[in-house]
Amino acid sequence: MLKKGGSLIGFGAKYGIKHRKKFTQVHVTLKAKRKCPECGSLKFGRRAVGIWECKKCGYKVAGTAFDVAV
Repeated sequence: MLKKGGSLIGFGAKYGIKHRKKFTQVHVTLKAKRKCPECGSLKFGRRAVGIWECKKCGYKVAGTAFDVAV
């Protein structure tokens, strides 16, 4: 059984464990803390699908939808 209070709030048993586990994996990857390749701060995050930006220095890079490979 999955823990309560995680990223699966609102997902009932009707979605199936396979889809809930995949959603959790994607959500954890998306929300992970990342270091900016330019300035090194931890304020590097996703601006939009495929666009990653540092909130401190303004450095932008294109990556994949849920993760960035710099």
